[in-house]
Amino acid sequence: MTLRHLEIFSTVCAQGSFTRAAEKLYVSQSNLSHSIQELEDELNVELFVRKGRNIKLTKYGELFLPYVSQALNLLDTGVARLQDYINPNSGTV
Repeated sequence: MTLRHLEIFSTVCAQGSFTRAAEKLYVSQSNLSHSIQELEDELNVELFVRKGRNIKLTKYGELFLPYVSQALNLLDTGVARLQDYINPNSGTV
C-alpha cells in the first residue's frame, strides 16, 4: 500500500465517481481503477460496490475511510509544520 493508493481511495470517495476522481488527479480512469484494485487485493476486501458508473462504499470501505482521512490529514499537518520550521517568515499566525 502506498500513499498514492490512499490518496486515490480518498479522492474517489470524495468525488463519488471513478471518472471525476481520475479527472481531479490527472490520471487515466484505467490507472485509477488499477490502483484501487491493487489496494483491494492487498487489503483482501472490496472497498466499493460498482454498478455501471455508480459506486458505493462497502462496509469495509466505510470502516477504512476515516483512518485514511486521518492519516492523510496528519501527513498534511506534518508537511505544513516542517515548512513553517524551515521558513519561519512564511508560517501561519
